[in-house]
Amino acid sequence: MQNLVERKEGMQRVRVGLSGLAGVILLVGLANIVVDNARRKDDSVQVMTSDSASNLAVPTNGATKPSEPLAELGVTPSADGGIVADLQPDPNLKEPMDLPPPVTQTVPSSQRNSQ
Repeated sequence: MQNLVERKEGMQRVRVGLSGLAGVILLVGLANIVVDNARRKDDSVQVMTSDSASNLAVPTNGATKPSEPLAELGVTPSADGGIVADLQPDPNLKEPMDLPPPVTQTVPSSQRNSQ
């Protein structure tokens, strides 16, 4: 009797393990399909932009392609300057927004009636 119970538990563990393994394989396969589709879309976009870029006029002032791709995207400031002036606060603001709101004293309703 004990042997039969152990065998059933062992078979159940094997089924659960194989089911988990199959699930992981399906998940990896699905992720692979998604990544492949994203790469194909990126390649088609690059081909389209390179074709359309050849029709555009090239600047004649001797400017070359920037060597700072992050600055070109606007993530970091470029080395050539491009300083942006400081922003001015909104004149319609009544209170500064960087300070916590003032604390007001609340009076319990029982004391409000007696006053």
